[in-house]
Amino acid sequence: MPLPAALLLCLASLLLRSASPSPACGRSSCPPCPEADAEAPPPPGATACCPPCPLSCPCPPHLQADCELHGFPEGRVPAGRSFYIDFARRLCRCGDGGDIACSPLCPRPEPACRALGSPVADGCPRCVCYDAEGMAVPAGSSVRRGSRECRCPALGGDMECAEPRE
Repeated sequence: MPLPAALLLCLASLLLRSASPSPACGRSSCPPCPEADAEAPPPPGATACCPPCPLSCPCPPHLQADCELHGFPEGRVPAGRSFYIDFARRLCRCGDGGDIACSPLCPRPEPACRALGSPVADGCPRCVCYDAEGMAVPAGSSVRRGSRECRCPALGGDMECAEPRE
């Protein structure tokens, strides 16, 4: 083959080689990580660009029963998975670092509340008043008690009742 043709063929092959797509890199091109492994290297079949699998979280002794109840019987929660405790008032999540962190889902009641109770089905504590029957009435709401209109103040405490005006 003459030298100019060989140079042209070499140059063409270099151009075509550099234009070919490189393999995709990222979590989507990697095989899934095993759910219950602790520290795991990239799974079999992973390319060099696949990151290591995140740590699963061991259930601490005080959460062991909750972990089992929510489907983690081996005592390990996969990274990114979560579960509820305390009658769904707290959410526990397994972070990428291998630790379970729990946080409250209920808003904090006003520190100046005069009385706390759980007047609604979510079980979260709120400022309330207790009526004569011991029922919790949410702060800021009004209820009728016989012919009287009763109101619970914004910070709870004692019901304020008034006779109806005629």
